[in-house]
Amino acid sequence: MINKVITLGALFVGLFSAYGRDVFELESRYLGDGWFEYRFRTLEDPFFTRIDLVQLAVFPFTNYVESVAPPHWTNAINGAEWNGVRFDRSMVQPRINEVVFSGRSARLHFRQSTNAFVSLFGLSVADVYSFLNGAAGYARMPCLIPCSPEEADGSSPIFVSRVEMIRDIKIDQLIRTNDHVYGLTFSWNEPSTVQLEATHNLTNWTAVARFFGSPPSTTWTTNMPLEDHGKFFRLSLVANRHLTNATTATATTVSAAQRFREIPIISRELVRNQIQVGFASTPGGKYEIDHLSRAGQVICTTSTVASKSFTTVSFDISTSGNAGSFRVRQPRE
Repeated sequence: MINKVITLGALFVGLFSAYGRDVFELESRYLGDGWFEYRFRTLEDPFFTRIDLVQLAVFPFTNYVESVAPPHWTNAINGAEWNGVRFDRSMVQPRINEVVFSGRSARLHFRQSTNAFVSLFGLSVADVYSFLNGAAGYARMPCLIPCSPEEADGSSPIFVSRVEMIRDIKIDQLIRTNDHVYGLTFSWNEPSTVQLEATHNLTNWTAVARFFGSPPSTTWTTNMPLEDHGKFFRLSLVANRHLTNATTATATTVSAAQRFREIPIISRELVRNQIQVGFASTPGGKYEIDHLSRAGQVICTTSTVASKSFTTVSFDISTSGNAGSFRVRQPRE
């Protein structure tokens, strides 16, 4: 959980918000003689109930010579290019997982590279982020890669990086009148239902109110001083949409599920900076495939009419952020 404390006069405000945290950790090592080791871990995160790793790869891994895949994984070779390792589906993956693999390059120097390590995975998530359920997710992380002597940057031979898939809600400021707090402003990129909680001792928290948020920023106020409930405040994300039965507010949204039918993604494959997602389809059926940011915002949508019983669509992630996902939808007639 990311904890932040802001001092406003004599009032302290704790921004404990959505309880987001890092979900992946990567340790890359240069072992010498051109060998690189990559240790990828899935970490505890209450938003994700399952993470099924599909493929782990490093781009670019220049002058590839050989590689060692761990048990239950195989090397993904495309011509002379190494596309990392792929899971062989011979076991059920644990939720807290660690995969270690290594590759050898003819180059004997190394440097750090941003977003060079790519992980591809399937997701099962808590209800609050239901838009990610069954999605094909990916994360890009910095790591050590082989390079020429001129490109070597003097990095340590051990480099650790982390990434979070879901970020915290941010409380931007308190609304104050006559030295009393009557509301707050917070930022979030999606329609939301949030709960404001307060405490005097950072141990016993009391629910103050539930209300709706609309992107990119929401201001909420009340006619009662908030410090009556405590000196510390936090926001909890109840749902990444407006729940009409969770608050007395009148705003509502139309669920995407009413307009589209979600289609499970069956296959996921990474080749360089291209991710291919495949799904069962009905010939002549119309489908929309969304590329989503980690906040669930649509980056782009590809529409297609299926010609076969299985359809594959490719997306270029070279200019996207460091994490995202894909989903397939079929418009309801």
